[in-house]
Amino acid sequence: MRSKELLKQTDSVADQRRMQEVLMRALDASPPDRIAEVKVLSVATARVIHSLFLGEGVACLVGRSGRGGKRLTLLTPEQTEQLLERHAAAAARGEVIKAGAFRRDYQELVGHKIATSTVYRLLARSGWRKPAPRPSHPRKDLEAETALKINSRKK
Repeated sequence: MRSKELLKQTDSVADQRRMQEVLMRALDASPPDRIAEVKVLSVATARVIHSLFLGEGVACLVGRSGRGGKRLTLLTPEQTEQLLERHAAAAARGEVIKAGAFRRDYQELVGHKIATSTVYRLLARSGWRKPAPRPSHPRKDLEAETALKINSRKK
């Protein structure tokens, strides 16, 4: 059986598990609830794997990526890289990158408005996020603030 040969050749644990489930069903006609119990899966997952195998064949067992990762994107990775490079030149000159300008360029590429949080998440993923301190009042009394810190009760 081809599945047994593939099982010996595969390196991925996920691929091996999928093949073992299909082999359990094929060799001893185990029902999905028994396979789920042995392989520590849900019954629904066992049924989905068998259904995929019947529809797609061996191709669904090997090299199938997981569900993790970023699936919903507005820009391709190439467009994202170009956008970051465009602003990297200004950052290399020591200029401060404004999120508003970055957002405008992002919206031009996408063709519609986007949320500000989208820009901040992209910048954070790219390692560009630099938290700034909260602004302080220009007429604050530094001496009164220091005295408060010294004389306040410690917890």
